[in-house]
This record gives sequence, C-alpha cells and structure tokens, in this order.
Amino acid sequence: MTNQTVKEYTLAIREDYRKLDKKGKSEWLNHAVRATKRSRKTLIRRLSEASDQGISSKANGRPCVYSRQELLPHIQYLWQQMERISARRMKAAFADWLPRYQGCPSHLRLQLERMSSATLDRYLRQIKSSELTQKGLSATSPARYMKNKVPINTLNSQITKPGYVQTDTVAHCGSSAAGPFISSITVTDVFSTWTENRALVNKTGYAVTEAFKSIERSVPFPLLAINSDSGSEFLNRPMLRFTNYGQRVTFTRSRPYKKNDNCFVEQKNFTHVRELFGYERFEGQALVDLMNEIYTEYWNPLQNFFLPSFKLKEKIRIGGRIKKKYDAPQTPYQRLIQNPCLSSQQKDYLRDRKAKLDPFVLKAGLEKKLQEFFDLVRKNNIRKVA
Repeated sequence: MTNQTVKEYTLAIREDYRKLDKKGKSEWLNHAVRATKRSRKTLIRRLSEASDQGISSKANGRPCVYSRQELLPHIQYLWQQMERISARRMKAAFADWLPRYQGCPSHLRLQLERMSSATLDRYLRQIKSSELTQKGLSATSPARYMKNKVPINTLNSQITKPGYVQTDTVAHCGSSAAGPFISSITVTDVFSTWTENRALVNKTGYAVTEAFKSIERSVPFPLLAINSDSGSEFLNRPMLRFTNYGQRVTFTRSRPYKKNDNCFVEQKNFTHVRELFGYERFEGQALVDLMNEIYTEYWNPLQNFFLPSFKLKEKIRIGGRIKKKYDAPQTPYQRLIQNPCLSSQQKDYLRDRKAKLDPFVLKAGLEKKLQEFFDLVRKNNIRKVA
C-alpha cells in the first residue's frame, strides 16, 4: 500500500476511529498494521493529526519560550541600530544597548537578555534580506624609490598589547580613478581592533601625515609600530619624518600584492568605510570636512565602544583544510580595559569617555549626518551635469 493510499485510508476512517473505546481502537490497529504494513505508531500519529476542518492538535517540540510576534519588531530595530551585525555580536552588545533602550517593555527586555545567540539568529533570518554587493577600485601606486628605506614586516595576531597598527587607504573614486577624488585612511590596532578613520582630499604624503597626527591624538594608547602597504601615500619623506625614520614609531611595510599581510585593516576597509559610504565618487573639501565629522563624532565611537567584533584566536591545519577559532565577541573598548599594559589613568579616561556616550544618540546623529552628506553629494552631481 502506497503512502498516498495510507493517507487517504486514515483520513476516511479517522472520525469513526476516534469514537471507538480503547479495546476497539486496539483491535482496529492490529488489523490496520497487517493491511498497510505500517507500524502502530505511524498509524496512531496519522489518526491523531488535525483534520482539514479545523480540529486542532498540540504542536510537537518544546513550547515557545519567547513572544516571537512581540520581539521581532524590537530585534529588527536593534539590529538596524547596531549596523546589521551578526547574532553572536549582537548578543554580546546587548549589555551596553539594552539598558539604554527606552522603547522596549521590561518583560520583553528581560526575554532579550535571556535569549541565546542561536535563538537570536533564527529570529534574524526572518528579517534579513539579500543585498547586492559591489567592488571598489584600487588606487594604490607603488613607491619604488622609497621601498629600500622602509623594511618589510607583517604584524600578526600574536601581539599582546595595543599600539601596533596597520593602515590602508580606500578610494572614493566610483567607477573611474581619473581626476581628483576623496580617499579615506583606515588605521586599525591589531590587538584591540580599535579603528580610526579620516577622509583626505588627496593622498599626498603631507595629507596622510596630518591624518596620522590627528589619529595619534585620538587613540587611547601610544603608537608603537605602523605597518602599511607599499603605496606611495605611505612610503614618502613626510611619513618617515613623522616616525622619526622608524626611531619614534617603528615603520614597516607589507609585501607588494600580498593583501593578507595587512589583513586586519583590509577587513576594516569594508566594515568601517564601504558599508558606511558605499562605492560612489566623492570630491571636494566640503565633503571631506563632513566625512571627518561623521568618522570622529559618530562612526568611530559607535564602533569602538558599542559594537563587538570577533578576533581570530588560532588557526589549526587539518590536512588540506584550515580551521579558524575565534574569541568571544568583544568591543575594542573591552579588550583595552582588560589589558594590563594600559595604565589606570588611561583606563579611567576610557571609562569617562564611554560614560558620556549613548549608542542610540550616536546612531541617530550618524543617520542625520549621512542624510546631510548624501544630499550634498546629489546636489554636487546635479550641478556637474548642469
């Protein structure tokens, strides 16, 4: 007897079966097992299922613990406020965000605190939508005449204290690298993942050096070493003078055409620049000033104090495959606070700085400034066409 035939047979006699007493049901099941070649449990399950006429049955599995319909709008809002990070990072960020979230009732906030990252991920699947990915152009020009003045070195994940940074630039040139366009410089601390960004109207050695001076005043630790690619924006005399020719700050470069040598900052180029400003072409000092305000007042504080990130712990080679293990998600602020290399004054400065910040205020200010920025971009583009 086919499955379809068994289904039709059980549907036909279901109502009569339910009216039988225990002995009658047992006798019928003995007969049905011989006729259908199905087990008693299979037949009982089919006969106990809800009918199409609205007879309800108890759902299988564990009972629902969380109020899905009530929680989904709050999860979606928090996910968007946290820049659409993963469920594990989002769960780690709840400690900073939920106490400041005023739009959520206390009983739902308690459910969010208790929710595991796996459950949170299942809820996020209903919210996430596919997005088109784009790629930007590379505007790195090799500095051949300066290569012999800057030694090759690669900063690795075994660094145990802050101050060892990687740096790179991102070109906001759209689909063409011709003519003047704005660039963003990214500086990432290898140990803590603390990241600073600045916008540059051009990539001259002087402009890059001035950006580094601004970043050095912003980071809560002294710069010990800088590792860049072999681009001419870094390998130049102003940068050598800034580092005192490697005496004040160790200055090294990665191997040409080996992006993995600078993997920590390459990843931040996407999460901290491309995801924020996209791949359009930007020009002009007005946009540079607005971008720097967005970076320093809103974007970098949000990322460094309130958005946890993963950090590679170790790599294990299993045959021809490499298995990566990561630490629990933490914010750059948390990694710095836990590190014994920072003095108590430096940690107090960080705590005071965080106490003055609110992630929801930062996010609201960020969205307002981004709207102002892209309105100015559209206005400039209309003016060029006209």
